[in-house]
Amino acid sequence: MPDAVDEPARRSRDSVVREVAAVAAQAAILRDVLVDWACGCGMPAELVQDLKLAAYEAMANVVEHAYPDGTVGTMTVAAHRESGAITVTISDSGRWRDGDSRPLGGRGVPIIRAVAPEAGITSTPTGTTVRMRWPWRPA
Repeated sequence: MPDAVDEPARRSRDSVVREVAAVAAQAAILRDVLVDWACGCGMPAELVQDLKLAAYEAMANVVEHAYPDGTVGTMTVAAHRESGAITVTISDSGRWRDGDSRPLGGRGVPIIRAVAPEAGITSTPTGTTVRMRWPWRPA
């Protein structure tokens, strides 16, 4: 499985797609890849910060909640630029666990919904996808 090391040859002007191990180190690398890419797309700095926070929260949720303890699964991070918007999706092949509360967690989804103008979560027995969209008018 490839890692999240950013190689400009693997990144287009209009999209970034990576499938990596669902571990904290990969989430941190991908957070920075997304920030660099969104800045390169001309996204305003305040929206880039919102994207950074929401995407990292979604990736952290995959790392913490998608796979049973001791199992390392994968996550796919995809970002696409369309006319006047950037859409980011974070997907896994784990299982959503309703009521899974951890003493130091539980704020990721509310943070995502607070900073992404459009956000949705789709869960099936074969995985979860978080889709976030930031519309803006390029300068």
